[in-house]
Amino acid sequence: MTDRADQKPLPRRERREQEREAPHEGVLARRDAQRAERARATRNDRRRKLAFGGIVVAVLAIGSYLAFGDFLRRPTDAAASGVIDIQSSMAGFTPSEIDVTAGQTVTLKWWTQDAAVHLQGGVHTMVSPDLGLAEQLPAESTKIVTWTVPNKPGTYDVWCESCCGGKDAPQMHGKIVVKPASASVGASVG
Repeated sequence: MTDRADQKPLPRRERREQEREAPHEGVLARRDAQRAERARATRNDRRRKLAFGGIVVAVLAIGSYLAFGDFLRRPTDAAASGVIDIQSSMAGFTPSEIDVTAGQTVTLKWWTQDAAVHLQGGVHTMVSPDLGLAEQLPAESTKIVTWTVPNKPGTYDVWCESCCGGKDAPQMHGKIVVKPASASVGASVG
């Protein structure tokens, strides 16, 4: 072993070059730790973004289902059986116009999924004095209405008086088109 006293000291310039070429172990360890921390932060940031994106997609999917779910759950058996399917909601009647034949007996399958707290008196109404209609539909229910169409061809207004402004609210109106008995054989959905 060589004693340190036996070693000849290096000139300053050479010592600096050696220090530049071979950084201290502590410096390397700090650099590695900083790189690892940055990589961990990047991974965590990606995870947060993915989680946020997943939450946004879930909220939009649930909101879409709630907003348009009535259309997905619409009964389909009504048209085949000669029954006219009508939905009442806070947006009005769906379909907004139906065709019927004067003098015929028509069966309406009238339904809603609106909750009672949203409806005045807990009901939707279907009113058309010219056609002799004055029906009430309790919240979240279905009602079969059998109605004899007056022998008065024309286009008639029907409205809901119990919510969203009643007769004065344009979205709460629908139309019933009464066709002359010779014009068609049965009722159809318009």
